[in-house]
Amino acid sequence: MAATEIVRAVTAPVRVSGKWAPVAGLVAAAVVVAAIIDPVPVAAALVTGFFNTAGGGGAVVTFLALTASGVPALTAHATSQLVTPASFLGGFRLARRYPPGWRPLVAGCVGTVAGVAVLTVTPPNTFQAAAPWCLLPAAALVVAQEPVRRLIHRTGRTLGPATTPAATFACGVYAGLIGVGTGTLALAVLGLAPGFAGMPLRDLLRTRNVLLLGMALLVSVAFAVTGLVDWTLVALLAVPAAAGGWIGTKVVGRLPVPVLQSLIVATALGGAVWMLVR
Repeated sequence: MAATEIVRAVTAPVRVSGKWAPVAGLVAAAVVVAAIIDPVPVAAALVTGFFNTAGGGGAVVTFLALTASGVPALTAHATSQLVTPASFLGGFRLARRYPPGWRPLVAGCVGTVAGVAVLTVTPPNTFQAAAPWCLLPAAALVVAQEPVRRLIHRTGRTLGPATTPAATFACGVYAGLIGVGTGTLALAVLGLAPGFAGMPLRDLLRTRNVLLLGMALLVSVAFAVTGLVDWTLVALLAVPAAAGGWIGTKVVGRLPVPVLQSLIVATALGGAVWMLVR
Protein backbone atom coordinates (compact mmCIF):
# COMPACT_ATOMS: atom_id res chain seq x y z
CA MET A 1 0.00 0.00 0.00
CA ALA A 2 1.44 3.39 -1.03
CA ALA A 3 2.05 6.09 1.57
CA THR A 4 -0.71 8.30 0.13
CA GLU A 5 -3.18 5.42 0.38
CA ILE A 6 -2.23 4.82 4.04
CA VAL A 7 -2.77 8.51 4.84
CA ARG A 8 -6.12 8.44 3.05
CA ALA A 9 -7.16 5.30 4.96
CA VAL A 10 -6.37 6.99 8.28
CA THR A 11 -7.90 10.39 7.61
CA ALA A 12 -11.04 9.46 5.68
CA PRO A 13 -12.98 7.78 8.52
CA VAL A 14 -11.95 10.20 11.30
CA ARG A 15 -13.41 13.45 10.00
CA VAL A 16 -15.85 14.81 12.56
CA SER A 17 -18.93 16.85 11.80
CA GLY A 18 -22.23 17.71 13.40
CA LYS A 19 -22.75 17.73 17.16
CA TRP A 20 -19.43 16.03 17.89
CA ALA A 21 -17.33 18.65 16.09
CA PRO A 22 -17.05 20.98 19.16
CA VAL A 23 -16.01 18.04 21.36
CA ALA A 24 -13.38 17.00 18.82
CA GLY A 25 -12.14 20.57 18.74
CA LEU A 26 -11.75 20.66 22.52
CA VAL A 27 -9.92 17.33 22.51
CA ALA A 28 -7.60 18.53 19.75
CA ALA A 29 -6.89 21.71 21.70
CA ALA A 30 -6.15 19.70 24.86
CA VAL A 31 -3.73 17.49 22.92
CA VAL A 32 -1.94 20.54 21.51
CA VAL A 33 -1.60 22.12 24.97
CA ALA A 34 -0.30 18.85 26.44
CA ALA A 35 2.17 18.53 23.55
CA ILE A 36 3.52 22.00 24.29
CA ILE A 37 4.05 21.05 27.94
CA ASP A 38 5.85 17.75 27.27
CA PRO A 39 5.91 16.80 23.57
CA VAL A 40 7.68 13.41 23.60
CA PRO A 41 5.47 11.52 26.12
CA VAL A 42 2.33 13.15 24.69
CA ALA A 43 3.22 12.10 21.14
CA ALA A 44 3.95 8.62 22.51
CA ALA A 45 0.54 8.48 24.24
CA LEU A 46 -1.20 9.47 21.00
CA VAL A 47 0.62 6.74 19.07
CA THR A 48 0.00 4.26 21.90
CA GLY A 49 -3.74 4.87 21.78
CA PHE A 50 -3.78 4.38 18.03
CA PHE A 51 -1.72 1.18 18.09
CA ASN A 52 -3.70 -0.26 21.02
CA THR A 53 -7.04 -0.17 19.26
CA ALA A 54 -5.95 -0.50 15.61
CA GLY A 55 -3.70 -3.50 16.20
CA GLY A 56 -2.09 -3.97 19.60
CA GLY A 57 1.18 -3.52 21.44
CA GLY A 58 0.98 0.26 21.78
CA ALA A 59 2.02 0.29 25.45
CA VAL A 60 5.60 -0.26 24.27
CA VAL A 61 5.70 3.29 22.95
CA THR A 62 4.57 5.06 26.13
CA PHE A 63 6.72 2.86 28.36
CA LEU A 64 9.85 3.62 26.33
CA ALA A 65 9.07 7.34 26.08
CA LEU A 66 8.66 7.60 29.85
CA THR A 67 11.81 5.63 30.65
CA ALA A 68 13.74 7.70 28.10
CA SER A 69 12.53 10.80 29.96
CA GLY A 70 14.08 9.50 33.17
CA VAL A 71 11.02 7.90 34.76
CA PRO A 72 11.92 4.69 36.67
CA ALA A 73 10.77 1.54 34.86
CA LEU A 74 8.27 0.45 37.52
CA THR A 75 6.73 3.93 37.70
CA ALA A 76 6.62 4.10 33.91
CA HIS A 77 4.83 0.75 33.80
CA ALA A 78 2.29 1.70 36.48
CA THR A 79 1.67 5.11 34.91
CA SER A 80 1.20 3.71 31.41
CA GLN A 81 -1.31 1.23 32.83
CA LEU A 82 -3.36 4.16 34.16
CA VAL A 83 -3.28 5.74 30.70
CA THR A 84 -4.22 2.53 28.85
CA PRO A 85 -7.98 2.59 29.68
CA ALA A 86 -8.27 5.91 27.86
CA SER A 87 -7.18 4.14 24.66
CA PHE A 88 -10.10 1.74 24.87
CA LEU A 89 -12.91 4.14 25.80
CA GLY A 90 -14.36 3.49 22.36
CA GLY A 91 -15.05 -0.02 23.61
CA PHE A 92 -18.09 1.27 25.50
CA ARG A 93 -19.99 1.86 22.28
CA LEU A 94 -18.91 -1.55 20.95
CA ALA A 95 -19.85 -3.57 24.05
CA ARG A 96 -23.34 -4.63 22.89
CA ARG A 97 -22.39 -5.43 19.32
CA TYR A 98 -19.05 -7.16 20.02
CA PRO A 99 -19.32 -8.73 23.51
CA PRO A 100 -16.42 -10.97 24.58
CA GLY A 101 -18.67 -12.96 26.95
CA TRP A 102 -18.82 -12.66 30.71
CA ARG A 103 -16.61 -15.69 31.47
CA PRO A 104 -13.51 -14.41 29.60
CA LEU A 105 -14.14 -10.90 30.90
CA VAL A 106 -14.36 -11.96 34.56
CA ALA A 107 -11.39 -14.33 34.24
CA GLY A 108 -9.27 -11.64 32.61
CA CYS A 109 -10.17 -9.07 35.27
CA VAL A 110 -9.38 -11.47 38.13
CA GLY A 111 -6.06 -12.23 36.46
CA THR A 112 -5.13 -8.54 36.29
CA VAL A 113 -5.67 -8.14 40.02
CA ALA A 114 -3.44 -11.18 40.68
CA GLY A 115 -0.74 -9.78 38.39
CA VAL A 116 -0.73 -6.36 40.05
CA ALA A 117 -0.66 -8.00 43.49
CA VAL A 118 2.50 -9.90 42.56
CA LEU A 119 4.07 -6.76 41.09
CA THR A 120 3.51 -4.69 44.23
CA VAL A 121 5.78 -7.02 46.22
CA THR A 122 8.45 -7.05 43.50
CA PRO A 123 11.50 -4.87 44.32
CA PRO A 124 11.80 -1.89 41.92
CA ASN A 125 15.38 -2.85 41.00
CA THR A 126 14.18 -6.29 39.94
CA PHE A 127 11.58 -4.82 37.58
CA GLN A 128 14.17 -2.32 36.25
CA ALA A 129 16.51 -5.19 35.37
CA ALA A 130 13.71 -7.30 33.86
CA ALA A 131 12.12 -4.46 31.86
CA PRO A 132 14.16 -4.93 28.63
CA TRP A 133 13.35 -8.64 28.61
CA CYS A 134 9.65 -7.87 29.03
CA LEU A 135 9.71 -6.18 25.62
CA LEU A 136 10.96 -9.30 23.86
CA PRO A 137 7.86 -11.46 24.54
CA ALA A 138 5.74 -8.54 23.34
CA ALA A 139 7.59 -8.55 20.02
CA ALA A 140 7.34 -12.34 19.80
CA LEU A 141 3.58 -12.21 20.44
CA VAL A 142 3.10 -9.71 17.62
CA VAL A 143 5.11 -11.88 15.21
CA ALA A 144 3.26 -15.07 16.22
CA GLN A 145 -0.21 -13.55 16.04
CA GLU A 146 -0.91 -14.07 12.34
CA PRO A 147 0.67 -17.56 12.02
CA VAL A 148 -1.49 -18.68 14.96
CA ARG A 149 -4.61 -17.35 13.24
CA ARG A 150 -3.72 -19.20 10.03
CA LEU A 151 -3.14 -22.41 12.00
CA ILE A 152 -6.57 -22.09 13.61
CA HIS A 153 -8.29 -21.63 10.26
CA ARG A 154 -6.38 -24.56 8.77
CA THR A 155 -6.95 -27.07 11.58
CA GLY A 156 -10.27 -25.81 12.97
CA ARG A 157 -9.02 -26.40 16.51
CA THR A 158 -10.11 -24.09 19.32
CA LEU A 159 -9.77 -23.83 23.08
CA GLY A 160 -12.17 -25.82 25.24
CA PRO A 161 -14.93 -24.24 27.38
CA ALA A 162 -12.80 -24.50 30.52
CA THR A 163 -9.52 -23.59 28.83
CA THR A 164 -10.76 -20.27 27.47
CA PRO A 165 -11.31 -18.63 30.91
CA ALA A 166 -7.98 -20.09 32.09
CA ALA A 167 -6.23 -18.55 29.09
CA THR A 168 -7.85 -15.14 29.63
CA PHE A 169 -6.91 -15.36 33.33
CA ALA A 170 -3.27 -15.90 32.29
CA CYS A 171 -3.63 -12.97 29.91
CA GLY A 172 -4.85 -10.84 32.82
CA VAL A 173 -1.90 -11.87 35.00
CA TYR A 174 0.42 -10.90 32.15
CA ALA A 175 -1.37 -7.55 31.88
CA GLY A 176 -0.81 -6.79 35.55
CA LEU A 177 2.79 -7.97 35.65
CA ILE A 178 4.13 -6.77 32.28
CA GLY A 179 1.36 -5.02 30.36
CA VAL A 180 3.34 -4.57 27.16
CA GLY A 181 1.90 -6.88 24.51
CA THR A 182 -1.33 -7.66 26.37
CA GLY A 183 -3.46 -6.61 23.39
CA THR A 184 -1.69 -9.03 21.10
CA LEU A 185 -1.92 -11.84 23.65
CA ALA A 186 -5.65 -11.19 24.17
CA LEU A 187 -6.20 -11.23 20.41
CA ALA A 188 -4.46 -14.60 20.16
CA VAL A 189 -6.55 -16.03 23.02
CA LEU A 190 -9.84 -14.82 21.53
CA GLY A 191 -8.78 -16.12 18.14
CA LEU A 192 -8.47 -19.58 19.68
CA ALA A 193 -11.74 -19.38 21.63
CA PRO A 194 -14.98 -21.08 20.48
CA GLY A 195 -17.31 -18.59 18.87
CA PHE A 196 -14.50 -16.22 17.90
CA ALA A 197 -12.09 -18.39 15.91
CA GLY A 198 -13.84 -17.81 12.58
CA MET A 199 -14.52 -14.12 13.17
CA PRO A 200 -13.05 -11.62 10.68
CA LEU A 201 -9.99 -9.81 12.05
CA ARG A 202 -11.74 -6.46 12.08
CA ASP A 203 -14.57 -7.77 14.29
CA LEU A 204 -12.16 -9.77 16.43
CA LEU A 205 -10.14 -6.62 17.14
CA ARG A 206 -13.29 -4.81 18.23
CA THR A 207 -14.31 -7.69 20.52
CA ARG A 208 -10.81 -7.72 21.96
CA ASN A 209 -10.99 -3.97 22.59
CA VAL A 210 -14.13 -4.46 24.69
CA LEU A 211 -12.35 -7.18 26.69
CA LEU A 212 -9.28 -4.99 27.16
CA LEU A 213 -11.39 -2.05 28.29
CA GLY A 214 -12.74 -4.06 31.21
CA MET A 215 -9.30 -5.42 32.09
CA ALA A 216 -7.62 -2.03 31.73
CA LEU A 217 -10.15 -0.33 33.99
CA LEU A 218 -9.53 -2.90 36.72
CA VAL A 219 -5.75 -2.70 36.27
CA SER A 220 -5.90 1.08 36.61
CA VAL A 221 -7.93 0.82 39.84
CA ALA A 222 -5.48 -1.75 41.21
CA PHE A 223 -2.45 0.38 40.36
CA ALA A 224 -4.08 3.57 41.67
CA VAL A 225 -3.78 2.33 45.24
CA THR A 226 -0.18 1.07 44.98
CA GLY A 227 1.56 4.44 45.20
CA LEU A 228 3.59 3.65 42.08
CA VAL A 229 1.75 6.02 39.73
CA ASP A 230 2.91 9.47 38.61
CA TRP A 231 -0.45 11.24 38.58
CA THR A 232 0.89 14.36 36.86
CA LEU A 233 1.89 12.26 33.87
CA VAL A 234 -1.45 10.46 33.91
CA ALA A 235 -3.29 13.78 33.70
CA LEU A 236 -1.01 14.88 30.85
CA LEU A 237 -1.24 11.70 28.78
CA ALA A 238 -4.85 10.53 29.23
CA VAL A 239 -6.45 12.80 26.63
CA PRO A 240 -3.82 12.15 23.90
CA ALA A 241 -4.19 8.40 24.52
CA ALA A 242 -7.98 8.67 24.24
CA ALA A 243 -7.67 10.67 21.01
CA GLY A 244 -5.28 8.12 19.51
CA GLY A 245 -7.53 5.26 20.62
CA TRP A 246 -10.58 6.88 19.04
CA ILE A 247 -8.73 7.26 15.74
CA GLY A 248 -7.63 3.63 16.00
CA THR A 249 -11.21 2.40 16.41
CA LYS A 250 -12.15 4.24 13.24
CA VAL A 251 -9.44 2.66 11.10
CA VAL A 252 -9.55 -0.90 12.46
CA GLY A 253 -9.26 -3.21 9.46
CA ARG A 254 -8.44 -0.36 7.05
CA LEU A 255 -4.65 -0.45 7.46
CA PRO A 256 -2.53 -3.47 6.50
CA VAL A 257 -1.84 -5.52 9.63
CA PRO A 258 1.80 -6.25 8.61
CA VAL A 259 2.54 -2.49 8.61
CA LEU A 260 1.24 -2.08 12.17
CA GLN A 261 2.97 -5.25 13.34
CA SER A 262 6.30 -4.22 11.82
CA LEU A 263 6.20 -0.85 13.55
CA ILE A 264 5.39 -2.40 16.92
CA VAL A 265 8.04 -5.12 16.62
CA ALA A 266 10.69 -2.58 15.59
CA THR A 267 9.76 -0.37 18.54
CA ALA A 268 9.87 -3.27 21.03
CA LEU A 269 13.18 -4.66 19.79
CA GLY A 270 14.79 -1.23 19.51
CA GLY A 271 13.60 -0.33 22.99
CA ALA A 272 14.93 -3.57 24.48
CA VAL A 273 18.35 -3.00 22.94
CA TRP A 274 18.38 0.63 24.07
CA MET A 275 17.51 -0.30 27.67
CA LEU A 276 20.17 -3.04 27.76
CA VAL A 277 23.01 -0.84 26.51
CA ARG A 278 21.91 2.35 28.28
